[in-house]
Amino acid sequence: METMRLFICEFITGGGMQDVDLPPALAREGDIMLSALLSDLLDAGFDNIICTRDPRLEKINGNIEIIKPGKNVWQTWQRCMEDSAAVWLIAPETSNVLYELTCMAQASGGLLLGSNSAAVELTTSKSNTIQYLITNNIPAVPILHDIDNFSPNKTGWVIKPDDGVGAEGCYLFNDISALQRHINYLNSKNYIVQEYIPGIPASISMLCLQGQTRVLACNEQLFKFENGKGHLSGVVVNGLRVYHQELEMIARDIAGVIDGLTGYVGVDLIMAEQGPVVVEINPRLTTAYAGLGSSLGRNPAEMIMKLMQNARFPDFHQVKYQPVTVRF
Repeated sequence: METMRLFICEFITGGGMQDVDLPPALAREGDIMLSALLSDLLDAGFDNIICTRDPRLEKINGNIEIIKPGKNVWQTWQRCMEDSAAVWLIAPETSNVLYELTCMAQASGGLLLGSNSAAVELTTSKSNTIQYLITNNIPAVPILHDIDNFSPNKTGWVIKPDDGVGAEGCYLFNDISALQRHINYLNSKNYIVQEYIPGIPASISMLCLQGQTRVLACNEQLFKFENGKGHLSGVVVNGLRVYHQELEMIARDIAGVIDGLTGYVGVDLIMAEQGPVVVEINPRLTTAYAGLGSSLGRNPAEMIMKLMQNARFPDFHQVKYQPVTVRF
């Protein structure tokens, strides 16, 4: 199976934004994930890999076949999917990009190395995800509605895009009138407001299959608000292993209630005083992936490929769980 043709579709660096200015932070994070994944796949013996590449970026190292994006990169991606045995998507949920690519990959008939379209559709919207989790008795940060009736609080309010990625567009306001002015400035309904929950920014890296899960890493997110604007500078992979029992429990609950979560899934949380509360679910690779190999002492791409090809979880013997810092 090692000679199977793989199409790795990284949206940001693969031409998805070739007609606009590349956001430096997103391009950097995309390249961090892509480089780590390609290196792991090559090390695992998968040597028939194709990618597209934004011509403004540096060439990819390694024995990778690069396909030019062309004028219509979506048509190029479709041809790549149809020409491959398996497709691995790395794309933002923003504007339904990940959902549309997932639908395209499913229609291509190859092996989709990730969550199905139903799971992606749900988790694309933070508000829908949060409501679904709360309905299923999984602790999550509630979405607030009707700003005119907000109750005063001592911590403030966080506002961000409903389908955003990373820290893009994430702001903290302690004053309700300033929050209202920001909402008016946005001139859009594509946002959510939540009460700011003090605690440790955290994430889970997990493998999912048919309602079951295995946790790869309990991570500390290097996230903070600077002058009211959210800033994510990195992640300490398995930096919060001390909380693994609580995080493994919530990971099992999530995998059990969201049908179609498959392969690598990331979950962002806050380790609050009352325990972990979910912020969002990412049904795709997250930047924590880049530190997994060093943290686990195992090849994470090989583990994921075995999961997808054999429809069973790989063994976790001799896994190290060492803390590893990834800076963006």
